[in-house]
Amino acid sequence: PSLTLKIYGKLITLYADRITINALKDEHEADKILQWLKREINEAWEKRDQIKPRYEGAPKPKIIEILKRLPRTNCKECGYSTCMVFATKVAEGAKCADDCPCLDDQAKTSLNDYMSQFNLDI
Repeated sequence: PSLTLKIYGKLITLYADRITINALKDEHEADKILQWLKREINEAWEKRDQIKPRYEGAPKPKIIEILKRLPRTNCKECGYSTCMVFATKVAEGAKCADDCPCLDDQAKTSLNDYMSQFNLDI
């Protein structure tokens, strides 16, 4: 048995005897994710009597809503071929508003406000 989480563009799989994380940049990133995971597990354990099960899935960012907040110029300055690809990365949590060099402050605020309802603190 295992539990796989998809968080910020990463797949984290918990097994009885190990944890696997894909697409890590370096050991520092792995340590950061493991510390976050440890905090989350310990907090859940401490609050286990207060936790009520939820039977519907959590809301997920909509790529089209993210795309609406991007410049849609397909400039490639972010390193991706289109704004749609960049929007997908934002929805996965792998990129954020600051990673789009063409966004003005108002657009960044709009995108950050939209994404804030889905964010986890890692």
